[in-house]
Amino acid sequence: MMTTYKEEINQLLAAILQESTEEDEEVLLHLLNGLREKQQGIHRRYINAALHMVGKFEPEISEVRIPITPVIHNTIKVPHGGIIATIADAAMGGLASRSVPKGFNVVTTNMNVTYIATTTNTELIAHGRFVHKGRQTLVMECDIEDETGRKLAIATGSFFIIRRR
Repeated sequence: MMTTYKEEINQLLAAILQESTEEDEEVLLHLLNGLREKQQGIHRRYINAALHMVGKFEPEISEVRIPITPVIHNTIKVPHGGIIATIADAAMGGLASRSVPKGFNVVTTNMNVTYIATTTNTELIAHGRFVHKGRQTLVMECDIEDETGRKLAIATGSFFIIRRR
């Protein structure tokens, strides 16, 4: 007899909870709450749900925030550089995608991140803005900081305009 996903999930959760640490439980709760928010329509993509990503987009600037939790920590318990790159891409790409005409979207063609500092605070905040708006390409820049205003990284990105599928 084949096991269903629900049965497999129940077995796995039981095994995990039997051996879990408090940090494991915090991470699991964070991820499950994110999945629940996706089901409720709060997030459109799983990555945004997993990171509890929240964005505000105006015509020329964007702000994307994620809480700093063990989910995004590297081995020295500070935000992983790849997560910092992800929030920068979300701030720049989200702003870029909202700027193109209906029926079009953007894809990231190049991104560069320069890491300046790290943090043990509670939130990552990315501010995206335009550098250049061309017919086929958008060039963006982004500052990533924590909630105290400490600058953690700067990023630049190029985005190619494509027809939406």
